[in-house]
Amino acid sequence: MEFNKQHIMEQPALGKKILELRKQKGFTQEELVEQCNINVRTIQRIEAGDVSPRSYTIKAILEVLGFDYETIFKKTYESGKFDAILRINKNRINKQLNLAMIFGIVYFLTVFFEIGADIISLEKDSAFFKMIYIIIKSVAIISMFLFYRGFVITGVLFRNYLLQISGFLIIVFTLFFSLLDITSLYIWQDFIGVFGIAQLLSYGVLSILFGIAIKRLINFGDLSKWTGILEIITGVCLLLIILAPIAIFTQLTVEIFEIILLYRILINKKTE
Repeated sequence: MEFNKQHIMEQPALGKKILELRKQKGFTQEELVEQCNINVRTIQRIEAGDVSPRSYTIKAILEVLGFDYETIFKKTYESGKFDAILRINKNRINKQLNLAMIFGIVYFLTVFFEIGADIISLEKDSAFFKMIYIIIKSVAIISMFLFYRGFVITGVLFRNYLLQISGFLIIVFTLFFSLLDITSLYIWQDFIGVFGIAQLLSYGVLSILFGIAIKRLINFGDLSKWTGILEIITGVCLLLIILAPIAIFTQLTVEIFEIILLYRILINKKTE
């Protein structure tokens, strides 16, 4: 069985792509193997998604089919609509994806402190607590920005506009509501309930859109599929409001999945 951790596209998407290209050129499996010195069984298993071929095997197949390896599989970053706003440097994409993964972990850990701080803020009103609260929120904002920026970058890499726009909107809305949380320590305390409902509804819609976008990353198989499904479930729970406590647990779970997904995206990018 041919296997290499550094293949460009995940199965079964790779097999479907090779099958599509072979049929596009009008080749049968037998005609293809005659010219690239690969047995029929190997081609069958590749196209069925049962094995992941080495890069030189993919190149041999594409050469026979008359396609350029780089054109078909290499993911290049073309400037996105939010590059300037999010300070995305197209020459340092790998580094920024790596930062996104690292700060995803920081964001995940910070959420526990943030939830605790939000609960305590309803009762505490000391200057010291306000300072701690602002520090926690600031760390959450910075880590969230770098985390979701990674998904905006991914949206550009995989030509997934819904992922770009939903990732960007999550950043914008999180920044907006975090600033409201901070200012509510000093003013607008009577409107906390209204802000809370608006926050649940906004994140509900955004989570559903983000989940749909994640599911479209078919290159990553079941990982992107279940990450997207969990994100959609989180969104539905938030929209129903009464199920919002459940969304806390599903969101924590989906963030772990998203960190792993970013890692897979980074590995995919590095092996091009």
